[in-house]
Amino acid sequence: MNKLRILLYMCIAVFTLNSCTDEVEPQDTPYITFETSSMDITFDQGGSVTQEVKVYAANTSDQERTVGIAVVGASTDVDAAAYVVPTTVTFAAGSNVAVLNIDLTDVNMSPFASQTLVVSITNAPEIYTGEDLTINVGLRCPNNGVKVKMVLGFDSWPEEVYWRLVDVNAGVIVLASQATPGYGAYAGMTGGVTIQECVPSGDYQLQIYDGYGDGGTSYVVTADGVQVANVSASSYGGSTSVDFSI
Repeated sequence: MNKLRILLYMCIAVFTLNSCTDEVEPQDTPYITFETSSMDITFDQGGSVTQEVKVYAANTSDQERTVGIAVVGASTDVDAAAYVVPTTVTFAAGSNVAVLNIDLTDVNMSPFASQTLVVSITNAPEIYTGEDLTINVGLRCPNNGVKVKMVLGFDSWPEEVYWRLVDVNAGVIVLASQATPGYGAYAGMTGGVTIQECVPSGDYQLQIYDGYGDGGTSYVVTADGVQVANVSASSYGGSTSVDFSI
């Protein structure tokens, strides 16, 4: 009976060791990966930024090693003129960490849309690589401005609409349906329209006018994604106003 128990324990031990060996990456495996598979980069509108990305190898070598880097064009919608990605990255002798510097510049970007840059490690036959790096690129408004988004929903007479957004403290119009006060800016349009602009933080009044005096257009305003005004189509006649701070 004791011999049977010993044999059983030996079988269990061998099975356990084999299982652990299957799960652990051998130390000399040529495996290289980015520090993460996804990151967000945000910089000022009209500006540029250099992002440091670390690349890790599973082991070290007594010789310098260089691996290829490539932009995955099919998955990238950032303008090609907006980025500089090195085509290689080099591990110094005795190190398993390399640094990749990616340059980004505001070329055909918008504070109101996130774009994507996808980068991969060139998969040489003798190298195992991790996941591609997906960089979500966004812009901040200049001078710490606020991203204001206005969504207008029209009735059958959009030509009756006139609106303006007034900076209360400065006493100036910062946005309006048209430069000269008056109706007709949206004549012939259907459905609605979305206006997106960067404005300074402060106190504002949205002034709404309807040429026929029966309302009919709805207004939803958000600032940095937070709703600050909501005017339904049937809640006013010839005019109304809403005050808010952003």
